[in-house]
Amino acid sequence: MADIGLTQELVEVMKEFESPKFMVTKDSQGEPNVVPVLSWTVYKDNTLVYGDFMTFKSRKNVNDGNTQMSILVFTANLDSWLIKADFESYHQNDEIYEFVAQTPLFRYNEYTNARGAGVAEAFWTSQKYGISKMNVLAAFLKSKMAGRKVPTQDTVEGNMPLNVMKRLSQMAAVKIITYISEDGYPVAFLEFGTVPVSSNRIVVKRGEEKRRGFTLRDGTRVAISLVTLEPAAFQLKGYFRKIDDSTGYIELDCVYTCSLPRPGLRVDIPLLTPEV
Repeated sequence: MADIGLTQELVEVMKEFESPKFMVTKDSQGEPNVVPVLSWTVYKDNTLVYGDFMTFKSRKNVNDGNTQMSILVFTANLDSWLIKADFESYHQNDEIYEFVAQTPLFRYNEYTNARGAGVAEAFWTSQKYGISKMNVLAAFLKSKMAGRKVPTQDTVEGNMPLNVMKRLSQMAAVKIITYISEDGYPVAFLEFGTVPVSSNRIVVKRGEEKRRGFTLRDGTRVAISLVTLEPAAFQLKGYFRKIDDSTGYIELDCVYTCSLPRPGLRVDIPLLTPEV
């Protein structure tokens, strides 16, 4: 199922700033967290580095000692790899930090500066998985048809704002599903068969999960990263519920924005109205 070490093809994809990369961590309670972090790249051999910029929750997770992490990397053609790694530390004012400072995101942008260079040691990579345009369309249409199998229920928390629901309904939107695997490492995979059924329920086809040898069990805590071309990014969290071996759904209880101007803002609960 897997190749140990980084292949030359994966190294070249990692070195391209434009290649989408998602950093997956967990907190001390096993809560998965996934955010797009384009600055991840290869420093030397299996040592990976990134420039810490607006990765507040991810930084807190690894600084709290939860060093088991993963990185999902994919290309514009939807070839993807999952890398499992152990986070080591953040560097400042040394050669590793200077290496990160010279990468395209930070070298040519006077408005962004890395707070530190995060270093992780990769020890496992998946094989390359490709997804064709026809598979994207098929998964999307199957999930739309499977929506009637999902029970709905009103809740106070976990309700997507209308703008998030509209983005999640787009076939071309990037949707990453993550959870903590049995070995303690978070894993992630692309799944375009992910569409909203209501403001707090998302139906999920399980094709890509099964193809990669993963197993989402009923009640598993999951996080979804949603990224669109606007650009806009959100993170949705909840519990996976099994319908059958090909279909499931997610009961949402948290929705966050991952974009400027307020990354990390929770947007699923009503804002308090100030007293007049």
